[in-house]
Amino acid sequence: RDRRWGIGIVAAIGAIVLIAWIGGAFSDDEASDATLPTLPPVTLAPVVTDPPPPKPDVVIPTELPSGLVVTELIEGSGDGAQNGDTVVVHYVGVRSEDGVEFDNSYDRGQPFPVVLGTGSVIAGWDQGLVDVQAGGRYQLDIPSDLAYGDADRGTIRPGDALTFVVDVVSITPGA
Repeated sequence: RDRRWGIGIVAAIGAIVLIAWIGGAFSDDEASDATLPTLPPVTLAPVVTDPPPPKPDVVIPTELPSGLVVTELIEGSGDGAQNGDTVVVHYVGVRSEDGVEFDNSYDRGQPFPVVLGTGSVIAGWDQGLVDVQAGGRYQLDIPSDLAYGDADRGTIRPGDALTFVVDVVSITPGA
């Protein structure tokens, strides 16, 4: 009776070894590699984004603007932006009176999208970016009433006229 148990145990161990060998657990590395599909090496490429253009110097106007003044500094190309279009820009903004910078997108490395005519930006931008072209650079001299008016915005004081230099990255037509 004890021999039967011994033979049964040996048979069970033999079966386990046989199953493992068939499954490849005891095969050498070359044999197991030969059964795997050969895949090309994976090279992860960095995500490429266009770097922002160099941050431009802003020349403040000799007189504070009484109306919106749009000056083309670098000619763009293609159709001019219209209300409803999304205009993606890099910009730097300063107070027109003394050239104190209050904001820019260049340092953040992230352009700013604007849907024209929706009131999502100051009126000077909504009006001043109409007809700009992709690839162009424009200076917007904006009177206080088309900027923040009498609101105190920290660095932007009540009644400040603002000057922006804007690089138009792209224009996507509206629906």
